[in-house]
Amino acid sequence: MKKTIAIAICVLLLLVALVGCGAAKDTAYAVEKNEAPEYEYGAMPEEFGYDEEIAVDYANGASAAPAQSAPVVAANRKLIRTVSLGVETEEYEVLLEGIAERISSCGGYVENMSADTRYSSSSRYATMTIRVPAERLEEFVTAVCGISNVVQRSENTEDITLTYVDLESHTNALRTEQERLIELLKQAENVSEILEIEDRLSYVRYELEYMQSQLRTYDNLVDYATVTISINEVEKLTPTVEKGFWEKIGDGFTNSLHGVWEGLKSVFSFLIIALPYLVVIAAIVGIHLVIIFLCIRAGKKRAKKRRAAKEKENAPQQPPVEPEQKNG
Repeated sequence: MKKTIAIAICVLLLLVALVGCGAAKDTAYAVEKNEAPEYEYGAMPEEFGYDEEIAVDYANGASAAPAQSAPVVAANRKLIRTVSLGVETEEYEVLLEGIAERISSCGGYVENMSADTRYSSSSRYATMTIRVPAERLEEFVTAVCGISNVVQRSENTEDITLTYVDLESHTNALRTEQERLIELLKQAENVSEILEIEDRLSYVRYELEYMQSQLRTYDNLVDYATVTISINEVEKLTPTVEKGFWEKIGDGFTNSLHGVWEGLKSVFSFLIIALPYLVVIAAIVGIHLVIIFLCIRAGKKRAKKRRAAKEKENAPQQPPVEPEQKNG
């Protein structure tokens, strides 16, 4: 019995490998030709302990799922759609609220968001990764473009139909192998056979869970499109339409006036903000000027006194005047 079980496992693994390769090849051909693949399985050997009815059920069960899913996949392609938008706005908070409303109305959700919440800044920014139902992607993108100034847009569509079908066929083959291994496990008679079957069964279950997880990931990416929006707050929107000669001159003159006005406002704001520092600096400079002035004045007085003293020393001395004598 031990030898029979070992032979059964080897033959079963060989059949599963052939089924996987044949399913992938036939499915790919069927997708291109818009036809359902036909799977052919040989009858199970009698020494495995299975009668002809079980072998027929095995073949029908393994081929039923791929044969039914292939036409559906051919009619409905598995497409992963992504859109990237770079937008500008003069009203940052209003735009964020508008995008949030449109996400809710389309049945989507925000997968990731990074936003600048500083109210004092005039150039705030935000980055959002949004998931919306694929059938409402155009509606959502059009709505966002209507409430913002779009300066950059890119779209990408990835067709994963063949990969998805191949993954499904391998999943079905592993599911069938799992069922056969469970039946063999019930018929095992000693510990070594049980351990050998359980080891293979654990591997099959691991691979089956991994492929099912991949299928769920693909389903999510196909059902919900990804939209990435980069938002920049600006004081003036970037023109997206080519303007005429006079319009360019008018815009240039207006921009120059705006630049002068902004420069004056910046200077005035700087003076107001730096006024305390300017007062302190002015006081220090004033004190130094007063000290310098007093020093200079004192120096001039001392110099004047020295000059007066020197002139007095250098002046010629006159003889004393004798008084006149009166005649007796």
